[in-house]
Amino acid sequence: MNVKRCSGHGGHRECAEDFPDNQVPVGNFDMDKKSKDGLQNMCRKDKAHYHLTTHPRHPITGIRKKKWKEKFAKSLGGIQNTPEWKSYLDRAEEQWNKEVTEWKINDKIVDITPRFKSEYGPSKPMTKRETVHVEGEKIPQGWVYVFRNTETPWLFKVGKTYPDGIQKRLDQARTWGCYDLEEKYWFDDALKAEKEIHALLSEHNMRNLGHKNCGTELFKCWNIGTITDAINKIQSGNDSPSIANAS
Repeated sequence: MNVKRCSGHGGHRECAEDFPDNQVPVGNFDMDKKSKDGLQNMCRKDKAHYHLTTHPRHPITGIRKKKWKEKFAKSLGGIQNTPEWKSYLDRAEEQWNKEVTEWKINDKIVDITPRFKSEYGPSKPMTKRETVHVEGEKIPQGWVYVFRNTETPWLFKVGKTYPDGIQKRLDQARTWGCYDLEEKYWFDDALKAEKEIHALLSEHNMRNLGHKNCGTELFKCWNIGTITDAINKIQSGNDSPSIANAS
């Protein structure tokens, strides 16, 4: 097995419990074209921990801490560049700590970031059937897609959509998280395939892990291979499978 040392951050390695000898499988690292080995120095687990500790966001609104405090201080009547402004920021800090602490106690997870313009357009395989605009899941054929949260790299969204629906689903996901398309798989019965894939990944489902305030399509996996292996297992029974990578 190919392995690589994880640099961690600030002398801390979040992956130390899983890999005490610091020999981390290369599949746990994201790509970096500028590095000598083509991989980032920090594994995904450490990268996720780094973002959570150095760039905290409010667990409900997703707004970064500084902006959230300023907004809350203004809602209390505070005015910037006045002698009283700091006292309003102090009250905002107290409220921040209260809400974040309660959130951690409740063991919930939400990552909300502004919407980004998608670099992936709609796509579908060549078929003889005439394609028309479809609202909702009215036809069985479609994609099973895999989105990754770039700020929480172990968080994936695995769902289904109709033939021209990749763009719409990605835009919807980006209204509450910073997601990129990783993979998309064509199925003649996408609804059935999605249910079977979710069943195989049930131990990784965020709801089954105790996070009740999130959708059923979210999964916690340190390696995308866990998800693609499950999809390929279901797709192996398809008479004419078709896979389209995001790259």
